[in-house]
Amino acid sequence: MIKLRVRIPRSTAPMELEVDIEAPWIALLYELERVTGLDVNKIQVLFGFPPKPVRVSDETLLKDLKLRNNDIIIVQEGEGGLQKGVDGRKYVPPVHERAHFTRRICPSDNSCLFHACAYILHDKSRSDGPILRQKCVEFVISHPEIFSKEVLGEDPYEYAAWLSRPGSWGGAVELEILSRIYETEIFALDLESSAVRKFGTGNNYSVRGFVVYTGAHYDCIAMNPMFNSSLEMNDQVLFNTRNDNVVERAQRFVQEEGKKLH
Repeated sequence: MIKLRVRIPRSTAPMELEVDIEAPWIALLYELERVTGLDVNKIQVLFGFPPKPVRVSDETLLKDLKLRNNDIIIVQEGEGGLQKGVDGRKYVPPVHERAHFTRRICPSDNSCLFHACAYILHDKSRSDGPILRQKCVEFVISHPEIFSKEVLGEDPYEYAAWLSRPGSWGGAVELEILSRIYETEIFALDLESSAVRKFGTGNNYSVRGFVVYTGAHYDCIAMNPMFNSSLEMNDQVLFNTRNDNVVERAQRFVQEEGKKLH
């Protein structure tokens, strides 16, 4: 561990920040997002003398940047430094052990699945549900060899016409489609039985999100640094697929949430 002195916007004195020198660059970016309130995608870090923007892969280790104890870094709001991993795939940092799962309730308007998925796939959007519905409609029409009459139970064009109506519910087919479009594993957890339905596994996707459902409704779950926090801006909605511990924690959370239904 080392201590960095961080100069942040609208502050006259640098703040101290303790970081793990073995951690990846992305972990520092998310920590800076937490302490500054800036969107991680808009954080620009300057380092060195004279200070220059840091341009590295998210997976670059801090120790490889030659950071030393008490070094000064400057945080600005501008063109962000969040990038994909060295293999070009999405990358999210490990989850802090003290973070807590929380359930984000979605409107019960027959589009709840799309609202829940928009929250995890569109950076916590509360308005992009209709966009995801339309993406599913277009995917069915353009991929009849995948979503055939045998799979859908009806002609793909008829299914697409039905799905395009705002009152039509989404389900397993739509979760599979959204998983493919966004190259993200989607785990759907049953609030009543804690059973897990997995979509997108086996495709070498690097990130995973969670939705929860009863027989008639979908919500999503996210992790937040604070227990029962209402601050959605601090939610983490995507998780590294290599972190199975997050799945176990999600299942335990859903078991507790399920008890509230009875």
